[in-house]
Amino acid sequence: MTGWTRHDLPADITVHAGNFASQQGVFAQILADCPSLDLTHVEVIKGDPIPRLCARFDPETADEVASVAAAWDTIVLILPAAFPGLDCPVRATRILPFLGVWRGRVPHMVQNRGEA
Repeated sequence: MTGWTRHDLPADITVHAGNFASQQGVFAQILADCPSLDLTHVEVIKGDPIPRLCARFDPETADEVASVAAAWDTIVLILPAAFPGLDCPVRATRILPFLGVWRGRVPHMVQNRGEA
């Protein structure tokens, strides 16, 4: 019998924010500036951000990120798997300001080995 176990790994998560009507608007802006980014590893948060931020950060960090991003209606998390290398290639723009990099977590699934 096999299954999977989730292990949360520490990761530096890049955070941007802005005012956008939709996720598609965020993705269009990102791709205009950084077409090589893998959007499957970008999270767009609208509305109350705390539940979604707590999935990636400890509660204190989630509160800090939400506070820093309070001037905008959309928070954008760029996970490390979205780009090769160590530094996120998405740069600050007037439309998509850079808010910082916070230590968070990303899930990693590990296959369990069944008994032989």
